Amino acid sequence: MKNKKAQLHMTETIAVIFIFFILVVFGMIFYAQYQKVAFKEKQEEILSTRAVQTTLRALYLSELICSQGEAEPEDNCIDLIKAEAVQAIFQKYLSNYYFHLFGYGRLTLHEVYPQEKELVLYEKRRVENLANESTFMMVSLRDDRLSVGTEPSYAYGYLLVEVYS
Repeated sequence: MKNKKAQLHMTETIAVIFIFFILVVFGMIFYAQYQKVAFKEKQEEILSTRAVQTTLRALYLSELICSQGEAEPEDNCIDLIKAEAVQAIFQKYLSNYYFHLFGYGRLTLHEVYPQEKELVLYEKRRVENLANESTFMMVSLRDDRLSVGTEPSYAYGYLLVEVYS
């Protein structure tokens, strides 16, 4: 009789240990899935932050910003003459300087009013892009070539910044 009781207790112990390990395995699977989702969300957050930082860098880049001599530069203004000339500079010094500022991405200047124009300022793509994030900033576009008297001519547009991961 004692032998059967011991065998019964042993079977119960094995069953409890088996159920415990099944619960541990389910817990590990759940935790792994949670970590995978949390990691993906963190990557998206980092990409969004990088997109905003790149937009601000481009917006306040001295090669693009509206300025006159030593006067204070205009806020949210891009000089179209500089923007058209800066494409060649970006390409010439892409690997030395501008890649460190903008990374893999694309900067596009869109004029909305009075005409619709698009000007790609910077573009560097990867062979395979896993994800991209786009941000834009409304800007005024100054063109001194179309000035009336001493006042420059302004247009409205936006700077579209796309970053790739």
